[in-house]
Amino acid sequence: MMPLHDAKRRPAGRRVRPPGAPVRRRPRRALVVAACRARGPAAELLVRFRLSVGFVVAGFLGGLGYALFAPSTYTASAYVIVVEEGAAGGQSGPTAVSFAQVYGRLAPLPETLVHAKARMPDTAPGDIREHVQASTSPDTPLIRLAGTGRTARTAAAYANAAADALVRYGAAHRGDTGVRVALMTPAQPPAAPVSPNPPLDIAVGTASGGLLAGISAAVLSGRRGRAAAARRRRAALPDPSAGEPPAASEPGIPGPGTTEQGTAGPDAAGPAAPAGAGRTGVGS
Repeated sequence: MMPLHDAKRRPAGRRVRPPGAPVRRRPRRALVVAACRARGPAAELLVRFRLSVGFVVAGFLGGLGYALFAPSTYTASAYVIVVEEGAAGGQSGPTAVSFAQVYGRLAPLPETLVHAKARMPDTAPGDIREHVQASTSPDTPLIRLAGTGRTARTAAAYANAAADALVRYGAAHRGDTGVRVALMTPAQPPAAPVSPNPPLDIAVGTASGGLLAGISAAVLSGRRGRAAAARRRRAALPDPSAGEPPAASEPGIPGPGTTEQGTAGPDAAGPAAPAGAGRTGVGS
């Protein structure tokens, strides 16, 4: 029969492992133990590289925040072409290419955009260049007019208005230049914004944080190395408060404050005078 004190100590219904039976470890408990053992080195590494980890996390969060909260931007493109008046078969020569370069520079100017009959979104006169950009090709007389806006329809409206203005401006100077400007492709509302781009923004933010983390790690590593070298140099120097031990005197060489045996010191008496020396002879 089980003793009374053992019966009170063990709760009812609990299974007792017989002596010599193998210990059954629970997988969950093993994972907890492994996590506790790895917590120390992980915490040490985290404390040591906390600045670098902070830069990487800050870059990631910055890219994520820009991707989530930055306003959307759409871009639509319209194309116009410059054609020579006397070109056979509609072919364009170097003259048309040269005028295309000139018209590309004039396209986003307010003086050119006033010729547009198409409706342009309401924009301040000084901000129109932020919404209309023109680009040309060095080989073909083709001009690309890109409109940028917060919505797809606004971007297409900017591009089409700029193309209409350039066509009308070229027609007004057709007699002087000998070339005409024709609309090749009108702009259509884009299906997706060009920015923000979440994968690209997060990657750029994380890469920027990683670059700052690498620079900070290099700087801190150099400081730690210099501090360790300084500690080693200080440890190699003797302690000035301890003093130097007295040098042992060699055999045959008297130490400080002692005199050699048989050698008179500075205060030692001279050789003893012989008896009777210094006396005058009696009866002399």
